[in-house]
Amino acid sequence: MRQFLLLPLLLLAACGNTDQSAEIADLKAQVASLKAAPASAAVAAVPAAPELGQQMLELQIRHARLWQPGAARNWMLTQFELAELRESLNGVVELNGDHAALQPNRLAEVLPTFMDPALKQMQAAIDTQDGPAFDKAYDEVSKACTDCHASADHGFLVIQRPQSPMLDNLKAAP
Repeated sequence: MRQFLLLPLLLLAACGNTDQSAEIADLKAQVASLKAAPASAAVAAVPAAPELGQQMLELQIRHARLWQPGAARNWMLTQFELAELRESLNGVVELNGDHAALQPNRLAEVLPTFMDPALKQMQAAIDTQDGPAFDKAYDEVSKACTDCHASADHGFLVIQRPQSPMLDNLKAAP
């Protein structure tokens, strides 16, 4: 009886080895193909940077999300949201800062000129936990965004304080 059960197992194992050998041969062929492909083929597989419009939408969300905890004087969350806004601004510069067709001047040079002074003012307001200074700094950040848009012939894009929370599932109050 044992021999009767052993024979099908041996046959299955032999069949499995054949499939495995074919699979290994296929993988070796794929590796050889990749080695033979020009380096530019690998670069073409890298996804393109997000469009500037997508990045600006993220900045708009970050800008709005900065207001809610700041207005509620939740300084820890406000600091977090400011860091997120800065990270998004850095992403714009890194991914689209040299793209000549996007603006009359290099965005990598223009954006910090407008934004850095306003962001420093915002950081100071958060560091001192000064509510009225935060409100003023927020308006300065908004103005810096609007001025940057105007410098790129997009003066119709005017940034202001949010009129209502864009997303209300994050508790803004401390």
